[in-house]
Order: sequence, then structure tokens, then C-alpha cells
Amino acid sequence: MSKKNKEEWPLPKYCKDIKALVVKLVGIFLGMLGLSATLYPLVDQTKITHMYAAFITSVVISLLLLYIYLVYYEISNMDGKSIFKQTDSASIKKYMLHWIAYGGRVAIWTRDMSWANDESSKKLLAEKARNKELIICLPVHTSFSEELQKQGAEIYVYGTGLLSEPSARFTIAFYGRDGSKVAIGRAKSDKHIIEEFDTGSHPAFNLANELVQIAKNASQKFNGH
Repeated sequence: MSKKNKEEWPLPKYCKDIKALVVKLVGIFLGMLGLSATLYPLVDQTKITHMYAAFITSVVISLLLLYIYLVYYEISNMDGKSIFKQTDSASIKKYMLHWIAYGGRVAIWTRDMSWANDESSKKLLAEKARNKELIICLPVHTSFSEELQKQGAEIYVYGTGLLSEPSARFTIAFYGRDGSKVAIGRAKSDKHIIEEFDTGSHPAFNLANELVQIAKNASQKFNGH
């Protein structure tokens, strides 16, 4: 596949749940202030010795270090997770197309390809198919999947007998090589969360990878191979 300009398929902006992070960190900070305010009246300042003052100082420093660690932990946990409103289908699709465009050989697990209903999506998938960089797993063929298969895509039709209404949605980038990773989409309340996992970083990657293998084997049996 020809080298693409990163601006051709950009990631959507503001896809991290910054507001939730700020609320959580402020809540932790206020909790620490509340604890300090509760304990302060219990301290008899007339009986504070140098040793006791040193102890209090060490406790304060420990709490500050704990807060810094919690900030670091929360921010690091944001990596690999993008959150969108369920109604923001344009940003969700933009994220997915970016993942497909720059993901080398990709394997897509989908129900019916209904998300690829615009010309830019179809053009990108057709290009991936022609470059032998596209695998699609779905229960039954659609007219678009048949078209992509003719252009060079590997289509694994595993049949409705195995799974008629797949609820999972995922795409594996750099499929079949070192450095492969999976993006898994799921709904939570009014949000759509996409999480990324590298090879060996989480069991979810292995499950996704094995589902593609199962779909491939089922497709071969389904087609009499």
C-alpha cells in the first residue's frame, strides 16, 4: 500500500474522556483535603514535638506522592482508550478509518458492513483489498463484501449457524505479524468506547485473533474446502 499522508485519514479530535478524568482527580484531591480537615482539629498543637512534626510532615509528603501516583495512573490508563458519544457516529467512523488506513494488513470482525455506507469508506476498503491487506469476517455475504472479494479481499463467511447476530466489533491492525494490535468497540450507557490492545498485553487480543482463525476455518467448511 502506498505511503499515506497522516492528514488524509486523521483521528477525530477530543476522543479522550478528559472531563471524566478531571472530575475523578478533583474528587480524589477534595477527599484528601477532607481527610486533612477532619484530622487537623484532633492534633494538640501545644504538645507537638520535633519528632511529631517530622511524622506529620512525612504523612503529608506521602499523601502528595500518592496523589501524584494516582494522577500518573489515571493518565496512563487513558492510553489505548477512546470515548465517544453514541450519537457521534461520524467521529467513531473517522477513528475506524484511521485505524484501517494506517494498520497495514487488517482483519475486520463485523456484522454486515453497514458502517461502510459512504464513498470514502468504500474507496479505502477497495484499496486495501487490491493491495491484499483486507480480511473481513461476517456471518453472511453482502453485495459489498462480494465486491471486495473480487478485488482481492479475504472474506471469511462463517454462516449464521455458527453466529447469526455478532455483537462484537473489532479490527486487528498489522494482522499476522509482530506488532499487531486490536481495537475493540463496545457500548456503555450513552458512550461508545474503543479500547486498543497490543499482542500479549491483554487476553482480549488473543480472543480476537482466535475468532478470526475460527471464522477462517468455518468459512472453508461452509464453502466446501
